[in-house]
Amino acid sequence: RRSNCCPSPRQQVEGAAMAVKFTYFPLFAKGPAVAVALQKSGLEWEGAFPEDWKAMKASTPWRELPIMEVPGVGIIGHELAMLNYIASKVPKMAGESEKDFLVSQQLMHEAEDIYKSLGTKQDTFMAKDKVSQEVYDKFWGEPDVTTHNREFGIVLYLGLLEEFYAKCAVGGGKFTSNGSTVGECKLWAILHTLKMIKDDVLATFPGVLAFYSRFTSEPETQAILTDGGKFPSAFKQYFVAKE
Repeated sequence: RRSNCCPSPRQQVEGAAMAVKFTYFPLFAKGPAVAVALQKSGLEWEGAFPEDWKAMKASTPWRELPIMEVPGVGIIGHELAMLNYIASKVPKMAGESEKDFLVSQQLMHEAEDIYKSLGTKQDTFMAKDKVSQEVYDKFWGEPDVTTHNREFGIVLYLGLLEEFYAKCAVGGGKFTSNGSTVGECKLWAILHTLKMIKDDVLATFPGVLAFYSRFTSEPETQAILTDGGKFPSAFKQYFVAKE
């Protein structure tokens, strides 16, 4: 008689068939938030890097990565859609309460705003000198709270997050009661991106730093950072400091 603690070969095959497959480039950009959310969710998943992106591109919904292959649904695109899919399957990832859900969603979209700003103004290992030195220094310099939000800089963004951390009043390096919602996964990924560009960027934001430090120390996050979790290898730095 087979022990219940050990899945049969058939059960193993069925489990693999139900696993979501998440595909992205080996870059720390639009993949890590979803990867760490999957790792924390407990869902069955596998990660893959594209073998031939040019050949694969036409088969993707939006002609871009990441994509996720969902059993019974097919291929879905867009990072935020994937994060919300995870939240729909695992309630703790959405938030333990209505308040937590709303906090998570706000963090997700604020982190996406920061990502979009980086995409416009921050160099990558492939694209250099996107903006002038003057514009770059302003982007990383003292905040101008009177400017239009499309011109927000990193310090202003972090200041807003620090205010929000205090307003949430959870403490312990958490914005929500469990500290691992999909919005917090997305926020952690963008904060780590900023840390790779400028290591001391969070030094004057104690609440945000407490969140980042706690989240980074957790085993699921360490798995993504050290070897990529279910991916073949860890993600490599994408955004870099202007030279």
